[in-house]
Amino acid sequence: MNSIRLAKYTAPALILGLLFFACKKKEGPQQGSARPGSADVKIVATVDGDPITLGEFLERFTRAGIKPDRDDEMTVKTEFLNRLIERKMMLREAQRKRIKVGLPELNARIETFRSGQNKDIKETLAGMGIDFEKWKADIWEDLMVEKLTTREVDRHVSVSGAEIRRYYQANASEFDRPEQVQARQIVVSTEEEARTVLEALRNKTDFAALAKQKSTAPEAANGGDLGYFAMGEMPAEFNVVFRMPKGAVSGVVKSPYGFHIFKLEEKRSAGRRSLEEVTREIHDKLLLEKQETRHHQWLKELRTRAKFEVNYQALEQ
Repeated sequence: MNSIRLAKYTAPALILGLLFFACKKKEGPQQGSARPGSADVKIVATVDGDPITLGEFLERFTRAGIKPDRDDEMTVKTEFLNRLIERKMMLREAQRKRIKVGLPELNARIETFRSGQNKDIKETLAGMGIDFEKWKADIWEDLMVEKLTTREVDRHVSVSGAEIRRYYQANASEFDRPEQVQARQIVVSTEEEARTVLEALRNKTDFAALAKQKSTAPEAANGGDLGYFAMGEMPAEFNVVFRMPKGAVSGVVKSPYGFHIFKLEEKRSAGRRSLEEVTREIHDKLLLEKQETRHHQWLKELRTRAKFEVNYQALEQ
């Protein structure tokens, strides 16, 4: 089932081509433009009297690119509508709190999308059937909600050193680490190429430099560095490195991916990571849990102050 990941404590980050949850006040249709009973006038929800029409819902649902299975369609649509309602409540609260987003902030956020595109952002959006001005309004509202959640959620939660220590002591086995190795590899497509590479290594050619030149694997740019991994985390052919001494180079190893040559850089014995090693990890975990709890409580408070009605049955039509 397709799921809508918008219920976390953070404001919904606007990802190009994914979910667009702007909840702008709906402009009334021009006289004579809507047929009686059409999606343009059918109401699926209201928040403090501000309507979300079926037409608006369907437009956003389609724009989000969500294509649920037939059996899950109503569940997904219901969740999507719930997120739209929450979105509208948060935007109203941001306006009530007089939260502002300046043009420099808006332009800076837009620039983050431009920097990741090989062509003009307007052209990219047009190819996806998305109006640039509506997209820009979505970003502005994202920033409004982000500022609001920072003020109402993030600033109200923190994690102390004592909490981190208590978590570590209560969940010590969570930080047990199996034996790990750090290795490099060179992957080529034929055994003949692999034998040539192996001969060069025996003549003291630097492994990392040769990996950059010859390897077809993704990590070639990093000198073939695979990082640390434990037994079973890589294909079975990689297990040869666990039997090698530090600094050793393997023979040619065949796999479905090609012909490999490995070098063992480091071995790390099994053991338990220290509190110092995992402090940041525990901090981030506990902080996220607190933020999510606070966010749910805060949304509940917003709901108690809002007057809203929902017509889920209208989604079936």
